Amino acid sequence: MARIVTDEDIRRYDRVVESYIRNYVVKNWNEATADKRNGTTLLGNSGHTVDDIRQHLQGEVFIALTKYNPDYRTKDGRSVKESTFVFEHLFNRVGQLMKRLTKKQYGLIVTGK
Repeated sequence: MARIVTDEDIRRYDRVVESYIRNYVVKNWNEATADKRNGTTLLGNSGHTVDDIRQHLQGEVFIALTKYNPDYRTKDGRSVKESTFVFEHLFNRVGQLMKRLTKKQYGLIVTGK
């Protein structure tokens, strides 16, 4: 049976999302700030804003929570906590996202005068 994820479940991980924004996004763009009031600043030629990244990461938290299996055991027979699973999922997804956004070949191409 699939887990029903609520907004409260996602809001529980807001601190994790903000730490990833601070440690990975803001660090890569001079114009970026982790302040929620200034989230509409464009991030270079990526075509994204900090608010876009925040929304994307909250979506990834949703995906992680739906994929989490509390009955899963590692090869050693140990269980995995939900917070650890979400943290690792975000770590992998942030790496993929930053690679895609910071490489020139994936940047937004602006043409015109």
